[in-house]
Amino acid sequence: MQAAPRASLALAEPAPQRDPAGAYEAELRELAPEARERRSVDSFAGAALEGFAWAVLGGVCGKLLWDSERPPLFFWPLAFLDLLLFVDAGARFLRGRAELRREVAVLDRVRELRIALGIDPAELRSGILPALRPDKTSGR
Repeated sequence: MQAAPRASLALAEPAPQRDPAGAYEAELRELAPEARERRSVDSFAGAALEGFAWAVLGGVCGKLLWDSERPPLFFWPLAFLDLLLFVDAGARFLRGRAELRREVAVLDRVRELRIALGIDPAELRSGILPALRPDKTSGR
């Protein structure tokens, strides 16, 4: 059997120092297009439209049941469509919430990078803009 090679104790030459500003700029360039997209808005709008259609179709189905001794044959496909609209509206809403969380995280990271690069003032770190200071010349 051969002995396992021993690790060399000699110091390797140090890794070159990376420019943090360059890495920040590269990450900012990568995140900027993603930060511009608002896919959650489309999901929430679709969920709202489907929710409205679900409510209207639910009203139609309820009226059919209320006015009929026996539900008409086309009631069952309408009720099934109503159920599908309800389920899909809920799924779109949940997808929109997940997309919104991702968008907020990306926007927070973009804000941190812009502050680190000196593009934005550091007051934006808290997410609350500083209160407007009264103008000294107007005497307020």
